[in-house]
Formats: sequence, structure tokens, C-alpha cells
Amino acid sequence: RFGNEFITVTPGIRPNESNLNDQSRVSTPKQAIKNGSDYLVIGRPITQAEDVSQALKNFNDTIYEK
Repeated sequence: RFGNEFITVTPGIRPNESNLNDQSRVSTPKQAIKNGSDYLVIGRPITQAEDVSQALKNFNDTIYEK
């Protein structure tokens, strides 16, 4: 409908065990990708993590787990 150049961006990405903060509609990374998202907006679960590298690894692990 929108052509091949159209991209989708999904905000409000949270891991399953994450605090929702002020987000009322959230999605896990895996679900957002399954639903066709091209880019994920992952804010506080990364920026407020004690270990940013580990938080990113955990997100990647949830995306690629079987």
C-alpha cells in the first residue's frame, strides 16, 4: 500500500520483565519485529540500565531465541 520504501518505527519496546513506566502500550522486541517493525525505539530499558552492554545483549538474546 505504501510502497517498498516505507519503514515502520515502533516505540515503547520493553523486555518482558521491564517496568512500563509511563508507557501504556508496549511491545517486546521479538513481537514488534514479528509484526513488521523495521526500527525499534528502546529508551529507558537501555539508558537507565546499570550495565548498558548487558542490557543490549539481553535484548538481542530475546530477539534471536527460539
